[in-house]
Amino acid sequence: MKKFFRVLIFILAFQMEVRVRASGDFLQQPTECLKAQEACAVQVIGKSLHYSSKTLKMHAKEGSTLVRLSPTQWRFVSGALWLENSRNVEVETLYGSLKATQGQYFVIEQGHRVVIRNMDATLSVTLRDGKTLRLPEGFEFWIAGLNSKGQSDYGMIQPVDMKAHLPLWNSLYEGSKKDFITLVSHLRENWGDLTEKSALIYQNAVEREIASEKEKERAEQARKARIQAERQEMKRLYHERVFER
Repeated sequence: MKKFFRVLIFILAFQMEVRVRASGDFLQQPTECLKAQEACAVQVIGKSLHYSSKTLKMHAKEGSTLVRLSPTQWRFVSGALWLENSRNVEVETLYGSLKATQGQYFVIEQGHRVVIRNMDATLSVTLRDGKTLRLPEGFEFWIAGLNSKGQSDYGMIQPVDMKAHLPLWNSLYEGSKKDFITLVSHLRENWGDLTEKSALIYQNAVEREIASEKEKERAEQARKARIQAERQEMKRLYHERVFER
């Protein structure tokens, strides 16, 4: 709760001190806080933000808002973020947290959802209800809030929509057009046949669901058997007390 209020204060500070705190293509609150180790809120007002440290290299598009809670913990508030290198850095969102041991991925706000696109990272996503998902490289999915059952809502894991994604990626890339094309081509080659991988992911998901349903069925049968045994034992004890004295 303290962390939430700290974030809220930072965001409100942006709204009150935009003219005063302008520094290059982004705003910082407190002033120049990215140069220190303290908590820091950042709002991108230029074309993009490019930031790097010992544990992190990231890029954010115009209009994005981020909060650095610590050197290894950031909060994504809005916009679009490319984590080019974020080894063991946790990125919190409204709907869950993300952590990669290596590789690069994107976090993109889309209305009341957050889309996560994994380029080549070893990436885990922990949802608000505590469930942890592994997102394979070359795939994306969206996460959202809790549903009526108290479970996190999220979409089907599917191949990255490169047609929609490339303009965003290219706008944040700092190298030459040639290098960008080489990077994208290299990743696509490493991804292999995503259609075939999608089929396997879907098959595994169905098998897990079937296994889960079978486990629920076995548990229900065991519960009914236990209740029946308890009833029989109660009848036996009653019979002993009433008729066998």
